[in-house]
Amino acid sequence: MKRGVFDVLRRALDNTLANWPLIGIRLAETVIFFLITIAAVLAIVVPILVSVGLNLANMTTPDDVVNAMFNLGTKWVLLLWVLLGVGALLFVFVAMHAFVEAGSARVYVDAERVAGPAVEGARSRFNVFSMERWLAGGRDGWWTLFWVYNIAWTIASAILLVPLLPTFAIMYSLQDAQPGMAAATGCLGLLLTLLLFFLVAIVTSIWVNRAIADWAVRRAGARDALAAGWAAVKGDFGRLFLIALAVFVVAMAGSTFFAGFSFFAAFGGAFSDSPTAMLMMLPIRFIATLCSSAFSAAVSSWFLAAYSSVAVER
Repeated sequence: MKRGVFDVLRRALDNTLANWPLIGIRLAETVIFFLITIAAVLAIVVPILVSVGLNLANMTTPDDVVNAMFNLGTKWVLLLWVLLGVGALLFVFVAMHAFVEAGSARVYVDAERVAGPAVEGARSRFNVFSMERWLAGGRDGWWTLFWVYNIAWTIASAILLVPLLPTFAIMYSLQDAQPGMAAATGCLGLLLTLLLFFLVAIVTSIWVNRAIADWAVRRAGARDALAAGWAAVKGDFGRLFLIALAVFVVAMAGSTFFAGFSFFAAFGGAFSDSPTAMLMMLPIRFIATLCSSAFSAAVSSWFLAAYSSVAVER
């Protein structure tokens, strides 16, 4: 039974709220990412900069940053170490996120099956969360979803090279003879790339989330999940796009709402020169940031639950 957009979103909202611990898991993931990033910067970047004689306090202009990067580039061993560290960090981030998504998708799909196809019913019928179920889904699917993310976004990045490579080639050929034309070509090429980026990012996000839902339904490999997800996107793009658009609008509205509190706190602290007033505003900024992160986690869960609902229809 193929449901309408509003029915899908309503079922997904019930599914998300009934299995609310998944929102907390996503929020914890964000906090862990933040802590790992800080630890990685302290452990990798700062010692290297100090070892080559770079002082972060002295880098106050863009020229200082460029010179610092040039000096680091001349020490290729250290540069290689930084690149390896960043690569390892990205691997950890994608693997962790794949684990969280796999476990969440498993719960949402199981909840859809338990709740049944009826439109009306108590929200509690979707409540199937258990840590054992989530961990089992994460263990079963994290490696598959790791490759789903890598393959899909690698293809998306390759598409962005279509306007970039000709732009750089034209700029290089015109930089000596017609520098003005080279600059104009660069601006136009970057504008086209930016527009293409938004389009590709939207389509890829829809594709990836639909592939994750398909994996949770069929438990296939990465290539099969991506193929099934792409076939679903082509065959049902209008509905999937409207679902993504609705979630995006809600996400933007919530982010704007919570950003208002942060702006109010920052404005209040800047308006007063008193350290006490600035200190009093810190809890407001912290609470606003925490609420914004929790809201983003809830919206991301809602998005995945919506596509899980669509996937179970088949």
